[in-house]
Amino acid sequence: MKTARYSASRQKACQSCSNAKAKCDRKAGSCSRSGNFSGRGLLCPINVDSISIRWMNPYIPVPGQTIKAYPPTIIAFIYRVLKSYASIAVRGRGIPPFVHSSQVTATSSSPPIATCLSLVRICDTSLPGSDDVAADVLMREMNNLYERREAYDDDMASLAAFQAYLIYSMVLFFRLQRGADPFLRQAVMALQEIACSSSRRGLLCPAEQQRARPRWEAWIVAEAKRRTLFTMYLFDSVLSARDGLPTFLGTELRGLLAPSDKALWQAGARYDWETSYNVHLVDWVEGALRIDELWPIPADLDEASVVKRRGRVDQWLENVDEFGTMIYAVTSCTHANMTLPIPPPAEEPYSIFDKRQRALIVLIVSVTATFSGFASNIYFPALPTVADDMGVSIELVNLTVTSYLIFQGVAPSLWGPISDVKGRRAAYCCTFLVFLGACVGLAESRNYTSLLVLRCLQSTGSASTIAIGSGVIGDISTRADRGGLMGVFQAGLLVPVAVGPVIGGGLAGSLGWRSIFWFLTIYTSVFLALLVFLLPETLRSIVGNGSRTSSLNAITRYPLNLYQRTTEIKFLRESSPPVAAAERKHTVDVTGPFRILVSRQAAPIIFFVAVYYAVWQMSITAMSSLFAEKYGLGETQIGLTFIANGVGSMVGTLITGKILDVDYRRVKAPHQGAPPSEAAETGPEDDEFPLEKARLRLIPIFSVLQCMSVMLFGWTIRYEVHIAVPIVSTFITGWTAVATQSVVMTYLVDVFHDRSAAASASLNPARCFFAAGGTSFVMPLINAIGVGLAFTVCVAAQCVAMLCLAVQWRFGTAWRREARQKAQEKQDGPAGN
Repeated sequence: MKTARYSASRQKACQSCSNAKAKCDRKAGSCSRSGNFSGRGLLCPINVDSISIRWMNPYIPVPGQTIKAYPPTIIAFIYRVLKSYASIAVRGRGIPPFVHSSQVTATSSSPPIATCLSLVRICDTSLPGSDDVAADVLMREMNNLYERREAYDDDMASLAAFQAYLIYSMVLFFRLQRGADPFLRQAVMALQEIACSSSRRGLLCPAEQQRARPRWEAWIVAEAKRRTLFTMYLFDSVLSARDGLPTFLGTELRGLLAPSDKALWQAGARYDWETSYNVHLVDWVEGALRIDELWPIPADLDEASVVKRRGRVDQWLENVDEFGTMIYAVTSCTHANMTLPIPPPAEEPYSIFDKRQRALIVLIVSVTATFSGFASNIYFPALPTVADDMGVSIELVNLTVTSYLIFQGVAPSLWGPISDVKGRRAAYCCTFLVFLGACVGLAESRNYTSLLVLRCLQSTGSASTIAIGSGVIGDISTRADRGGLMGVFQAGLLVPVAVGPVIGGGLAGSLGWRSIFWFLTIYTSVFLALLVFLLPETLRSIVGNGSRTSSLNAITRYPLNLYQRTTEIKFLRESSPPVAAAERKHTVDVTGPFRILVSRQAAPIIFFVAVYYAVWQMSITAMSSLFAEKYGLGETQIGLTFIANGVGSMVGTLITGKILDVDYRRVKAPHQGAPPSEAAETGPEDDEFPLEKARLRLIPIFSVLQCMSVMLFGWTIRYEVHIAVPIVSTFITGWTAVATQSVVMTYLVDVFHDRSAAASASLNPARCFFAAGGTSFVMPLINAIGVGLAFTVCVAAQCVAMLCLAVQWRFGTAWRREARQKAQEKQDGPAGN
């Protein structure tokens, strides 16, 4: 039978070009737009199992892990770049740089990536409620991809599934703001499993390893896999930064090739790619650049090898595309030692004090801070005894507590400027001498008038030890490690709250109330001697980072010269860093704290916390008299009842702070889709950032708990319920009171971040004055209407004060914006004129 005339195909273009209505550049069947994109024969030079469990690294340490110390600006840079990749896919304006053009322009396009690039387009137009629907659609498709991860029979399909899952994840995070969704963290774990499955099929062409030209289609699969893998690691870094987790160097990727030349990746035809690859082989006779050559230079690498590596990086940068440039920007800013031709000169340390010296200094200033608490709390159990011995009413003795609180609020404003100008040691010595003299006078006091006056003098000498100690820690620490040192310091502040009443009760019960002040006299004398011999001058305007001694007199120079000789930190003597303007001698703005106190941005919240602090102090002041009257306790037993309040206060400092950090991170992360680092930089400066929500939303919980505990305290004493119940209530009161103060203090520092010291000072007199007023009439109030109704009145005042919290929540953002605009206009005014 005669063959049909058209039995053989007369098509003059390959099927791919025919379907695309494109001109075929070669004869049918071998067009550069078509081809077998199977990656069979690829090699896998790494341990891919480490990829699938990378999410576990922050939780289960692996020996040899190296943390990538990403600066906040680099995290923000990675965030913006990856966000642009998601936007490219959503808007359909191109393809992300880890997807090769041949994957979407030929019949080789695999369904997962083709479906992905079509499906994410539904996120382009945001309508009310549409984001939730789009997220559900994407998450269902991601689940389907994960279930079929082992079913793909060729490398291109497996790669496409990997790329599609990564794009879906980035769209959920960057475009649909699903950063706080638990699904995303599960998706990252699934993504790493898919990456492991795809990488196991091969990441390197054998010809690349042999420094020969591979098959174009196989090279596309290998190169796209490597780029997608690098992108996934960067995305994981952003998510880890958001969650506050460390990011580790991906040592499991060692040996993979860095992103290829721009000419190779963007070649649209086989012939063009082959020509470019021939040139590439000539340029890279010793093999292409590996990704680990962008990592930190090993310490054992000789100088010649270092120069050679840097030369290879320079050569790679000449022809790399924007994706490779981004990889280089991240690694070069993170590991600066690998690209600088000359190592940077050693910088002077911020402080010359090494770890053990700083520990000693922090211990000393923590002990100094206990004097304020001891002088206040050690006195409480002896109040009834003092009243009987002096022949005055308990109300008059409570006035000595009131006067102490008043001077506790005022004294730091007097001693603080002295320590900022004359030095920390001079301020400490003066305050302790005043305190020592007051203790001796109180121990010998014979009448109520001298008792009242000397308590004021004692408060003047002890109250400023906290402010001066905070200054010392600021002198010797940077922002990176200041938080941990301040935590130790603040824990020391609360020790007297727990043990002070116990010591006071024991001394008053066995040796009389005057022995309390003799104890403080001995304690002060011994510690003052230790302070003079062990605490060096740290004020940076005088000693810089601790290396300056030439301008100091012999008294001030000691014991700093001993610290200089024994420190393990290298420094240049008499060549400390220049002193910042804020650290130099300056005119003290005494009115600054009071201007903040009456400002709209601070007055409501300060009034709120002052009321709650006053109620707390009122309950503590009344405890000794109430327990003695209702339960017949002696001084020693009364002292023991104060332990619960002190322990609650310490819990409020050590535990609540961590809760607040986690909650603040939770609010901050999804704000405008910004990463944590970026939000941290712009948060206080950004008037649109929900600062009130981020900082104050836990206060109602603490407030309700404190109101309930105060009410429980009053009424259980009124009906003489078992003493364990009111004691437990003081634990809750101490916890919630300290927690509330911590939240408000942090909020004020955020609002007045350029005047944080003044903001702290504005809160101190307000709460002390309110507490002074409250403690002065708490016993008359109890005697007049009863303990239950008296503390009910206190709770009612706290409920009214919560209106101030509501006002701050409602109008705080607008007030901050107006204040910032006025400050900016005032600053720009002279320039405009």
